[in-house]
Amino acid sequence: MNHSFQSVGSFGIVFLCILIVGITGCENPGSVGSGLSGPGGEVETDTLFLDGVESISTPSYSGAQNYYSAGQFDDPLFGNLLATGFVKPGLLAPNDTAKVMQENATMLMRIKLDNEQVYGDSTADQQFSIYEVKDLWRGRALKVNDDLAIDQNKKLGEFTVGFTDSLDVNLSGMAPDWVNRYRQYTDTTNADSTYKYGMSGLALVPENSNKIVPIDIQASSFVIQNPEADTFSVGSNQWGYTLQRDSDTSIPQGSTPFYSTYEQVLHFTDIGLSELDLSVTGLSRAEMIFRQNTSIMEQTLESASFRASRPQERTVYLHLANPANIPENIDPGAPLDNFARVQGVYLPSDGSYRFNITNMIGRILQEGFPKGKEFFVTFPNDGVIKPGLVYTDSDGVSPELKPKIIITSLKNQQ
Repeated sequence: MNHSFQSVGSFGIVFLCILIVGITGCENPGSVGSGLSGPGGEVETDTLFLDGVESISTPSYSGAQNYYSAGQFDDPLFGNLLATGFVKPGLLAPNDTAKVMQENATMLMRIKLDNEQVYGDSTADQQFSIYEVKDLWRGRALKVNDDLAIDQNKKLGEFTVGFTDSLDVNLSGMAPDWVNRYRQYTDTTNADSTYKYGMSGLALVPENSNKIVPIDIQASSFVIQNPEADTFSVGSNQWGYTLQRDSDTSIPQGSTPFYSTYEQVLHFTDIGLSELDLSVTGLSRAEMIFRQNTSIMEQTLESASFRASRPQERTVYLHLANPANIPENIDPGAPLDNFARVQGVYLPSDGSYRFNITNMIGRILQEGFPKGKEFFVTFPNDGVIKPGLVYTDSDGVSPELKPKIIITSLKNQQ
């Protein structure tokens, strides 16, 4: 695999100090190459273009995250997305005798939304039907492309999400039999084990395609209103979502997508360090840059609705990982304080994703490239559906937009 690079040098050692301060900012003082000084050196900047950047599929877990998504939106660029939300209320604590669900209690499903991360038209009405889930499932084992069976012959109720950050769905009013079954488990000895198999929760199925809403699990709850006792709430026992995305996407040549769902993540195998005469003692800073195709993303969104939007993730991760063990070794639980996992940032000012990979490059220069490891770029997988589209190294892409690594180093003169 060929990598091209460019060199700019011979500035003098005095300028080196100014350069390091200007581009490293608040970089950790322990970064490789920081604080270099000495007579007779020159500053050199090398640009390595990343060849072979591609999107690969590795669908990840979609349950037990900070959010779960529900809704539908027809994205002209990334396809028609249909997210079915799943949630199961928890039981009352067996030792909390002050909280009792009376026979004629009202049960509400209280939904809290994050309108800043709505996918689609946040002002439009999104309609949902509620069904009972038939399959046994666990949030921590649920994957985004799973297919959970629901009882579509018996709709429990329906509700609409408009431009709001919260709403209460009266389950007692629309599904009294289901609520009564739940109440009986709250009075049962060893209820946890019987409840696990006796009820599988609710499916929130979208009925139109205006938007996908992220539901904040920590702020949401099931509210029990007793007519002759205190009102209280219980949290969720299980939660998650599944996603269907049709194949009718319109990804332009020279760009490739990646998603927070890990349906597609960025992947490449080599960064071309062998083409440089670079030592760890001379390394000052290394930055990896991907440019987002903002023009295409904006143009296609305008064709859908002038009020539609896509959630823009500001955090991004670079992983150096064994491809045989993904997605587990690149999921949110993977350790961050590791040279093989670097947190980057999205800069709206120039539409770039940037990673300070100085420590990573320094370790590779010291120890060699880790055997069996490859590079992956992901968004955080927090239950909110977010897309990205970056330029690749294709021939039709201009050099300033291609993915690259910029390395600044000190070369000592003899």
